[in-house]
Amino acid sequence: MDFSDGQIERYSRHLLLNEIGGEGQKRLFHSSVLVIGAGGLGSAFLYYIVGSGIGRVGIVESDRVDLSNLQRQILYSTGDIGTRKSLAAKNRLSGFNPDVDIRLYDIRLDEQTSGDIFNDYDLIVDCTDNFESRFLINRLAIRFRKPLISGAVVRFEGNVMLIIPYETFCYDCVFDDTESVGQQITCVNSGVLSSAVGTIATIMATESIKFLLGLETIKDHLLQYNARSQTITKTFIRRDPYCKTCSKDYL
Repeated sequence: MDFSDGQIERYSRHLLLNEIGGEGQKRLFHSSVLVIGAGGLGSAFLYYIVGSGIGRVGIVESDRVDLSNLQRQILYSTGDIGTRKSLAAKNRLSGFNPDVDIRLYDIRLDEQTSGDIFNDYDLIVDCTDNFESRFLINRLAIRFRKPLISGAVVRFEGNVMLIIPYETFCYDCVFDDTESVGQQITCVNSGVLSSAVGTIATIMATESIKFLLGLETIKDHLLQYNARSQTITKTFIRRDPYCKTCSKDYL
Protein backbone atom coordinates (compact mmCIF):
# COMPACT_ATOMS: atom_id res chain seq x y z
CA MET A 1 0.00 0.00 0.00
CA ASP A 2 1.07 3.59 -0.57
CA PHE A 3 0.60 6.24 2.08
CA SER A 4 -1.51 9.26 1.24
CA ASP A 5 -0.11 12.68 2.10
CA GLY A 6 -2.51 12.82 5.03
CA GLN A 7 -1.37 9.44 6.34
CA ILE A 8 2.28 10.41 6.06
CA GLU A 9 1.55 13.43 8.23
CA ARG A 10 -0.72 11.54 10.65
CA TYR A 11 1.81 8.76 11.31
CA SER A 12 4.95 10.85 10.83
CA ARG A 13 6.21 10.27 14.39
CA HIS A 14 5.97 6.53 13.87
CA LEU A 15 7.66 6.79 10.48
CA LEU A 16 10.63 8.51 12.10
CA LEU A 17 11.23 5.60 14.48
CA ASN A 18 13.80 3.07 13.25
CA GLU A 19 11.79 0.30 14.95
CA ILE A 20 8.66 1.16 12.94
CA GLY A 21 9.24 3.28 9.82
CA GLY A 22 7.20 2.79 6.68
CA GLU A 23 7.28 -1.00 6.70
CA GLY A 24 6.26 -1.20 10.33
CA GLN A 25 3.39 1.21 9.82
CA LYS A 26 2.18 -0.87 6.89
CA ARG A 27 2.37 -3.91 9.12
CA LEU A 28 0.14 -2.17 11.66
CA PHE A 29 -2.33 -1.25 8.90
CA HIS A 30 -2.60 -4.93 8.01
CA SER A 31 -3.07 -6.05 11.63
CA SER A 32 -6.27 -6.61 13.58
CA VAL A 33 -7.01 -6.44 17.31
CA LEU A 34 -10.10 -7.60 19.18
CA VAL A 35 -10.68 -5.58 22.36
CA ILE A 36 -12.98 -7.15 24.92
CA GLY A 37 -14.35 -4.48 27.21
CA ALA A 38 -14.59 -0.76 26.49
CA GLY A 39 -14.59 0.46 30.09
CA GLY A 40 -11.69 1.94 32.03
CA LEU A 41 -8.87 -0.09 30.47
CA GLY A 42 -10.56 -0.29 27.08
CA SER A 43 -11.09 3.48 26.86
CA ALA A 44 -7.43 4.49 27.01
CA PHE A 45 -6.26 1.36 25.20
CA LEU A 46 -8.58 2.01 22.25
CA TYR A 47 -7.44 5.60 21.85
CA TYR A 48 -3.80 4.58 21.49
CA ILE A 49 -4.40 1.52 19.33
CA VAL A 50 -6.72 3.38 16.95
CA GLY A 51 -4.44 6.41 16.88
CA SER A 52 -1.52 4.15 15.97
CA GLY A 53 -3.26 3.03 12.77
CA ILE A 54 -4.10 -0.61 13.48
CA GLY A 55 -6.09 -1.56 10.39
CA ARG A 56 -9.05 -3.29 12.01
CA VAL A 57 -10.24 -3.04 15.61
CA GLY A 58 -13.14 -5.05 17.03
CA ILE A 59 -14.89 -3.99 20.22
CA VAL A 60 -16.89 -6.42 22.35
CA GLU A 61 -19.05 -4.46 24.78
CA SER A 62 -22.70 -4.72 25.81
CA ASP A 63 -22.98 -2.18 28.67
CA ARG A 64 -24.32 1.36 28.70
CA VAL A 65 -22.49 4.46 29.91
CA ASP A 66 -23.10 5.22 33.59
CA LEU A 67 -22.19 8.37 35.52
CA SER A 68 -19.80 6.39 37.76
CA ASN A 69 -17.83 5.37 34.66
CA LEU A 70 -16.72 8.90 33.83
CA GLN A 71 -14.08 9.07 36.58
CA ARG A 72 -11.81 6.84 34.46
CA GLN A 73 -13.52 5.85 31.18
CA ILE A 74 -12.17 8.64 29.00
CA LEU A 75 -13.92 7.52 25.81
CA TYR A 76 -17.21 8.91 27.09
CA SER A 77 -18.68 12.23 28.14
CA THR A 78 -21.61 13.29 30.29
CA GLY A 79 -23.81 13.45 27.21
CA ASP A 80 -23.20 9.75 26.57
CA ILE A 81 -24.83 8.61 29.83
CA GLY A 82 -27.43 5.97 29.09
CA THR A 83 -26.16 5.22 25.58
CA ARG A 84 -24.54 1.96 24.52
CA LYS A 85 -20.80 2.05 25.07
CA SER A 86 -20.10 0.28 21.79
CA LEU A 87 -21.87 2.96 19.73
CA ALA A 88 -20.44 5.86 21.72
CA ALA A 89 -16.96 4.34 21.38
CA LYS A 90 -17.24 3.89 17.63
CA ASN A 91 -18.49 7.43 17.11
CA ARG A 92 -15.62 8.88 19.12
CA LEU A 93 -12.92 6.65 17.63
CA SER A 94 -14.07 6.95 14.01
CA GLY A 95 -13.76 10.71 14.31
CA PHE A 96 -10.37 10.29 15.96
CA ASN A 97 -8.95 8.17 13.12
CA PRO A 98 -11.14 7.40 10.07
CA ASP A 99 -8.38 5.15 8.64
CA VAL A 100 -9.33 2.36 11.06
CA ASP A 101 -12.08 -0.18 10.38
CA ILE A 102 -13.94 -0.37 13.70
CA ARG A 103 -16.32 -3.28 14.17
CA LEU A 104 -18.79 -3.61 17.03
CA TYR A 105 -19.98 -6.73 18.85
CA ASP A 106 -22.72 -5.60 21.21
CA ILE A 107 -22.82 -8.92 23.04
CA ARG A 108 -21.72 -10.63 26.20
CA LEU A 109 -18.97 -13.01 25.18
CA ASP A 110 -19.51 -16.68 25.96
CA GLU A 111 -18.37 -20.11 24.78
CA GLN A 112 -20.89 -20.12 21.91
CA THR A 113 -20.42 -16.58 20.52
CA SER A 114 -16.63 -16.50 20.50
CA GLY A 115 -15.43 -18.72 17.66
CA ASP A 116 -16.22 -16.67 14.60
CA ILE A 117 -15.14 -13.48 16.33
CA PHE A 118 -11.77 -14.68 17.67
CA ASN A 119 -10.77 -16.26 14.37
CA ASP A 120 -11.05 -12.89 12.60
CA TYR A 121 -8.31 -11.18 14.62
CA ASP A 122 -4.53 -11.38 15.04
CA LEU A 123 -4.47 -10.39 18.71
CA ILE A 124 -7.01 -10.57 21.53
CA VAL A 125 -6.89 -7.95 24.30
CA ASP A 126 -8.72 -8.48 27.58
CA CYS A 127 -9.84 -5.18 29.09
CA THR A 128 -12.57 -6.66 31.29
CA ASP A 129 -12.97 -6.03 35.00
CA ASN A 130 -13.69 -9.39 36.63
CA PHE A 131 -12.10 -12.79 37.09
CA GLU A 132 -14.90 -14.78 35.43
CA SER A 133 -14.40 -12.92 32.16
CA ARG A 134 -10.61 -13.17 32.31
CA PHE A 135 -10.66 -16.93 32.86
CA LEU A 136 -13.18 -17.33 30.02
CA ILE A 137 -11.17 -15.19 27.59
CA ASN A 138 -7.99 -17.07 28.52
CA ARG A 139 -9.66 -20.42 27.78
CA LEU A 140 -10.98 -19.15 24.45
CA ALA A 141 -7.62 -17.70 23.42
CA ILE A 142 -5.94 -21.02 24.17
CA ARG A 143 -8.64 -22.94 22.32
CA PHE A 144 -8.37 -20.81 19.18
CA ARG A 145 -4.61 -20.38 19.51
CA LYS A 146 -4.78 -16.61 19.58
CA PRO A 147 -2.18 -14.47 21.39
CA LEU A 148 -3.74 -12.60 24.29
CA ILE A 149 -2.78 -9.50 26.23
CA SER A 150 -4.56 -9.41 29.58
CA GLY A 151 -4.62 -6.47 31.98
CA ALA A 152 -6.23 -5.75 35.32
CA VAL A 153 -6.27 -2.89 37.81
CA VAL A 154 -7.91 -2.28 41.18
CA ARG A 155 -7.22 0.27 43.90
CA PHE A 156 -3.66 1.50 43.18
CA GLU A 157 -2.29 -1.67 41.57
CA GLY A 158 -2.43 -3.44 38.25
CA ASN A 159 -0.81 -6.11 36.11
CA VAL A 160 -0.26 -6.99 32.46
CA MET A 161 0.68 -10.26 30.79
CA LEU A 162 1.18 -11.52 27.25
CA ILE A 163 -0.10 -15.05 26.69
CA ILE A 164 0.96 -17.03 23.61
CA PRO A 165 -0.98 -20.32 23.57
CA TYR A 166 1.12 -23.41 24.27
CA GLU A 167 4.29 -21.30 24.34
CA THR A 168 4.03 -19.11 27.45
CA PHE A 169 2.20 -19.42 30.75
CA CYS A 170 -1.52 -18.66 30.61
CA TYR A 171 -3.87 -16.92 33.04
CA ASP A 172 -4.77 -20.23 34.69
CA CYS A 173 -1.08 -20.93 35.31
CA VAL A 174 -0.96 -17.84 37.55
CA PHE A 175 -4.39 -17.63 39.17
CA ASP A 176 -6.65 -20.27 40.69
CA ASP A 177 -10.17 -19.79 39.35
CA THR A 178 -11.80 -21.61 42.29
CA GLU A 179 -10.25 -19.12 44.75
CA SER A 180 -10.08 -15.92 42.67
CA VAL A 181 -13.69 -15.86 41.53
CA GLY A 182 -15.09 -16.36 45.01
CA GLN A 183 -12.88 -13.76 46.67
CA GLN A 184 -12.41 -11.23 43.93
CA ILE A 185 -11.71 -7.58 44.65
CA THR A 186 -13.17 -5.28 42.00
CA CYS A 187 -13.41 -1.58 41.23
CA VAL A 188 -17.05 -1.72 42.29
CA ASN A 189 -16.41 -3.06 45.78
CA SER A 190 -12.92 -1.67 46.42
CA GLY A 191 -12.40 1.40 44.24
CA VAL A 192 -9.70 2.28 41.72
CA LEU A 193 -7.39 5.23 41.07
CA SER A 194 -8.44 6.70 37.73
CA SER A 195 -4.93 7.43 36.49
CA ALA A 196 -3.68 3.94 37.43
CA VAL A 197 -6.22 2.57 34.97
CA GLY A 198 -4.68 4.75 32.27
CA THR A 199 -1.17 3.59 33.15
CA ILE A 200 -2.05 -0.08 32.78
CA ALA A 201 -4.00 0.59 29.58
CA THR A 202 -1.08 2.37 27.94
CA ILE A 203 1.30 -0.44 28.92
CA MET A 204 -1.14 -2.86 27.28
CA ALA A 205 -1.25 -0.70 24.15
CA THR A 206 2.54 -0.53 24.00
CA GLU A 207 2.87 -4.29 24.34
CA SER A 208 0.21 -4.83 21.67
CA ILE A 209 1.94 -2.57 19.18
CA LYS A 210 5.34 -4.15 19.89
CA PHE A 211 3.91 -7.64 19.52
CA LEU A 212 2.30 -6.82 16.16
CA LEU A 213 5.59 -5.31 14.97
CA GLY A 214 7.62 -8.32 16.09
CA LEU A 215 9.57 -6.32 18.69
CA GLU A 216 10.68 -7.49 22.14
CA THR A 217 7.77 -7.80 24.58
CA ILE A 218 7.10 -8.83 28.19
CA LYS A 219 6.60 -12.42 27.00
CA ASP A 220 7.19 -14.97 29.82
CA HIS A 221 6.81 -12.27 32.48
CA LEU A 222 4.05 -10.91 34.69
CA LEU A 223 4.36 -7.13 34.86
CA GLN A 224 3.02 -5.55 38.05
CA TYR A 225 2.53 -1.83 38.70
CA ASN A 226 2.06 -0.07 42.03
CA ALA A 227 0.91 3.56 41.75
CA ARG A 228 1.57 4.38 45.41
CA SER A 229 5.27 3.56 45.23
CA GLN A 230 5.51 4.20 41.45
CA THR A 231 7.25 0.87 40.94
CA ILE A 232 7.04 -1.65 38.14
CA THR A 233 8.26 -5.21 38.61
CA LYS A 234 8.56 -8.01 36.07
CA THR A 235 8.44 -11.56 37.30
CA PHE A 236 9.50 -14.48 35.13
CA ILE A 237 6.86 -17.21 35.18
CA ARG A 238 7.19 -20.71 33.77
CA ARG A 239 4.30 -22.44 32.14
CA ASP A 240 2.58 -24.85 34.52
CA PRO A 241 3.02 -28.39 33.11
CA TYR A 242 -0.14 -29.41 34.97
CA CYS A 243 -2.29 -26.42 34.00
CA LYS A 244 -5.85 -27.53 33.29
CA THR A 245 -6.11 -25.08 30.39
CA CYS A 246 -2.79 -25.10 28.53
CA SER A 247 -0.88 -28.24 29.58
CA LYS A 248 -0.03 -30.87 27.00
CA ASP A 249 -2.53 -33.24 28.60
CA TYR A 250 -5.29 -30.93 27.39
CA LEU A 251 -4.11 -30.47 23.80
